[in-house]
Amino acid sequence: MKDVNELIKEYDIPIVEIDERDYWLVRTQAGEFHEEFYFDNFIAIGWNEFNNMKDFEQPVNEDYMKSLIAKQYKESKQPGLIYNQIKRFFNELSVGDLVMIPTMNSTHISFGRITSPPYIADVNETDIDEGSCPFQKRMDVEWIKTVKRSNLDPYLYKMMHSHHTINKANEYAAFIDRTLHSFYLKNGTAHLVIDIKKKDNLSGLDFFEFGTNIINLLPEVEKLGFISEDFNKRRDVKVKSNVQSPGIVEFISTVPGAILGIGIILTFVVGGKVNASFTKEETKAGAESKGLFGLFLEYKKQKQDHELEKLKLEQNKSMERVNAELPEELKNLPANGEQEDQDENSSS
Repeated sequence: MKDVNELIKEYDIPIVEIDERDYWLVRTQAGEFHEEFYFDNFIAIGWNEFNNMKDFEQPVNEDYMKSLIAKQYKESKQPGLIYNQIKRFFNELSVGDLVMIPTMNSTHISFGRITSPPYIADVNETDIDEGSCPFQKRMDVEWIKTVKRSNLDPYLYKMMHSHHTINKANEYAAFIDRTLHSFYLKNGTAHLVIDIKKKDNLSGLDFFEFGTNIINLLPEVEKLGFISEDFNKRRDVKVKSNVQSPGIVEFISTVPGAILGIGIILTFVVGGKVNASFTKEETKAGAESKGLFGLFLEYKKQKQDHELEKLKLEQNKSMERVNAELPEELKNLPANGEQEDQDENSSS
């Protein structure tokens, strides 16, 4: 059995690899500055009178800084909270962390990746007068995705209840990750998230049949060499679900090859690739390839046509009954120049 990094590299598998990171919810002045944050690619906080980062680095300065904050903002009854928010922005948020910002009334949430250390921006007074964000403490962000609140994972609703300027959201990391990615690897564990789009009442029998058929792909995964013979599907694959018509089903394994293989084979059979035919030149090139195209051809050689058709029929039926949808990351597999519905004996 090959190492997961070898598999990803050899077959160019489009799985998202997530590094260790923190997760933050940053408020946008009740949504007032969401649009500017989003389109100008930054986040920011206020309290411009306290922009010296060094003042917030040493614990010995804490009481002194709190007294200055209390004097500056006499209307505030929580100078300690302001101090901690500024300190957190300067010292805890880091490049690579995941940040979320809400729109007005939190109808949508934008997710992004911090791309710069904190800095103090020179904000033009004219721009402020015209409605631009006056906050000078900023960090640059690359935005990834915006999700309508009604489409958010329900487990994230509680996160929205906190109204501090900066809120650490690490306890929601698993739900955020599966909101952003459907096929990913994190801390040695692989995840495959499949959307269940059925809007009516979901039959329990259909749901369990769908999950069982996915797990039953594991012998096929073993044939690919992605898992070893001692792999235990009861022990080594976990399933989490949030099926509220619509919802998601998440397949998780600390043996990443299992999830990689399930994702690939599922795409081969449900994505219609098992019936693809190729020119002689394409077949020869694919057989010599170490990419997914070559893997696909090798897999096809191992199966009789009726076996492939049966496998395809079972998976398609169970997915159709729950209106399951393949992850975006997998929809275009196999790669490397395959062409469907061509006569295998034709010439290019």
